[in-house]
Order: sequence, then structure tokens, then C-alpha cells
Amino acid sequence: MTRQHVAMDLLIAFAQGSLSVEERRQVMRHLLACEGDCRSRLRGVIREEDPIRGDRDWPQDLVTPEMLAAERTDATLLWHGSLKNLDAGRRLFVVRDNARYHTWGVQERLLEESKALISEDPLQSLDLCHLSLEVVHRMSLDRYRRSDIADLRAATLAAISNGKRLIGDLDGAQEAIEQSLESLEWGTGDPLEEAHILSIYGSLLTDLGQIEEAVQVLGAGARDAREVGDTQLQAKLVLQQASSIGWFDPARGLALNRKALRLLEPGRSPNLDQVARYQLIFLLCELGQVRQARALFNAWKDSFRSQPYQGFFWHSRTLRLEAALSRQEGDFAACESHLNELLDHYAERRMHHDLALTTLDLAELYTANRRFDEAQMLLDNILPLFRKWRVPADVLRAWLMIEEGVKGRTLEAVSIREASRLIRRSWYRG
Repeated sequence: MTRQHVAMDLLIAFAQGSLSVEERRQVMRHLLACEGDCRSRLRGVIREEDPIRGDRDWPQDLVTPEMLAAERTDATLLWHGSLKNLDAGRRLFVVRDNARYHTWGVQERLLEESKALISEDPLQSLDLCHLSLEVVHRMSLDRYRRSDIADLRAATLAAISNGKRLIGDLDGAQEAIEQSLESLEWGTGDPLEEAHILSIYGSLLTDLGQIEEAVQVLGAGARDAREVGDTQLQAKLVLQQASSIGWFDPARGLALNRKALRLLEPGRSPNLDQVARYQLIFLLCELGQVRQARALFNAWKDSFRSQPYQGFFWHSRTLRLEAALSRQEGDFAACESHLNELLDHYAERRMHHDLALTTLDLAELYTANRRFDEAQMLLDNILPLFRKWRVPADVLRAWLMIEEGVKGRTLEAVSIREASRLIRRSWYRG
């Protein structure tokens, strides 16, 4: 579908909501990949299908920039004076029953507070996202344009999707992002709004193992950012592309990483600068350019370690870099120490996917050093957890093949590496 235009009858059915779930997904995939023609046609269809949209899109009491500034001030007062100190249930009761909370300013504030908590307390962050969605659904069409409300709903659903992704609820994340993308089509068409949502969608697709589709979606977001001249956001999306593809095609990842580095304005976004540096070292190491990777790591490691604990988990990422570099340099004792520390880190936080992959990395190290009994012990310990986590059948088969090879002393370390790539790609695909 991506190479041709969507038929007009399909666009009309999409706007009317009469397509099946799979048909809607196919249309959405095409709209994301297309350069804009079909999306313009869809917006025309939406206007025709909704003849009262024009009247409602410009309400008599449309909120002005000055009114929105006042709403934001009031939202700060409401947050610190009331909502911040309430539990989730009480917050919901207060917000539902008081029209003072049904404003753009409050919705925006709740979403900002949720993002601040996403790494420290993802469940509370999700609660605030859902509360923000309650506000969106209560915003008055006499005060706000429907297209603006659609944008706010899309952004809130994308935040919900990201929160669910981070706690491992991939089905819930997929449902929320699909609703977000649909809402976006009814919005203002702001490329920045779209780019931010596609960034979250790309992360989800990567976690789902749909790597090429993730790269395509992130590329669409990067084009949106370029369209409005936001080179920092464009660089962020290109970095996400590099991260998605880097595990499977390091050379392609490195090319994307260097493209992002050219786009970045040094110092404007310190966290993005560090992400780009981290990925550069990782990809150079994957490609065997170990001396250059080590020199860059030694130059930047203090700045990595001083990063605050946020969405990009710097402690674990730094440990992973040190393990990879030590492995390539032949310092197996140091590599083993770093990997064991990573295992403790992931086990403590119940990060099952990373725990399994790091277990494989350590088993690979033991196998390379002919320490088969220790490798087998690691693999035996994780298999019952795989069954408990209900991982896909092809992941279980790959793991059992590794286990049998280790038991028979016939498996080479490189085979474990290839199996690790399969597990990374197939983990969430049922």
C-alpha cells in the first residue's frame, strides 16, 4: 500500500470509522510512510464527512494566548495547592467534578508532571496521564477548537503509550498509540505534534521487534521536524533511528549517528549530546573499532556518570559500554564484573528483557573461555522465568538450542551472539 495512494473509498471508510482493526492499521501505516498527499486528501474527506466542523472549529469564545497564559498560571496554583498532595482516586474525583480543572492549562500541567515522573515512578506517571485525558474529554467546544482538542488528546494518548511501554504493557501501549495516531488525523496538522508522537511510536515499534518499520516511522518524524526547522528534534529522531537499527546493522546505525551529530548544536541539549556520544562509542565497538571507541569513552565517561537518573538510564548504559569494550579488548575479568553488576541492576528493577539479554552476554563470555558449566547454570536459571514471562515460542526455541549446545560443549560464542540478536528482535512478538 505504501507505494500507491489510498483509494478514496478507503479514506472515507477510515474517516467514518467503518474499517476493521487490521484495515485501519494498514491505512495508518501508509499515511505515516507517505510524503503528505494522502494525508491532505484524508483531511479533505474529514471536512466533508463533518459539515459542522467549521462552525465548531472557531467557537465564539475561542481561547486567546492571554487567556491560555492565565490558565497556565491557575493550573500551577491548582497543582501545588491541591492536586499534588492527593492520591490518584481523590485527584480523579476533584478533577471530574470541578469545571475549573477542565482547561488546556491544567491538561498541559498534568502531562508535564507525568513526564517528570516517568523514570522515577512510571505507575504514578501513568495515573497523571490518564487524569490528563479525563481533562481533555471535558474541555468545552465553546472555548477550544476541536482540532486543538484532538492534538491534546493525541499527545496525551502518546504519553500513555510510552508509559505502558516502559512498564512492559506492550499490548496496552500499542492500543494507546493507535488511538493517538487516529486522533492526530483530526487535529491541526502541526508537524511538531506529529514528530513528537512518531518519536514515541518509533520506540514502541523497536521494542516490538519491528525494526524496519520503526526506522521508517522515525524518518517520517524527522521529516516533520525538518519541515519546521527544528534541527534538535530532527537530530533526536535520527538518533532513535540509529539506536533501533544499530543492534542489527551497526554500519547503518553509525551513518545515522554521524548524521545526527552534524545536526546537533553542541550544548543546546546536553542529554541529546550524551546520547549521541554513547551511541557513537557503542557502534564503533560493535564494528571492531575498539581503540577509537575506548579513547572516546575515556574522554566522556565522567560526563556519562554525572548524568541525572532519567529516561536514558545512564548507570546501566555506562556499565554496558564498559563491558563491551572490555570484551573486545580481551579483558574478560573486567567484562565479567561489569556484566554481573548489570545483572544485579536489571534484576532489582525487574527489567526482564535486559536481564535475559545480559545473561546471554555473560553466557557467551563463559563459552568463549570454555567455562561451559557456568554458562549452563546461567541458562538453566533463566529458562523457568521465560515460561513465567510467556515469551514467544521462537524465543524459547532459540534459548533451548543454546542450552543444548552448551550442554554438549558444541556451541561457539558467535552462535550465542546470533541467538541474542534473534531474541532481541522476537521478544515481544507473539
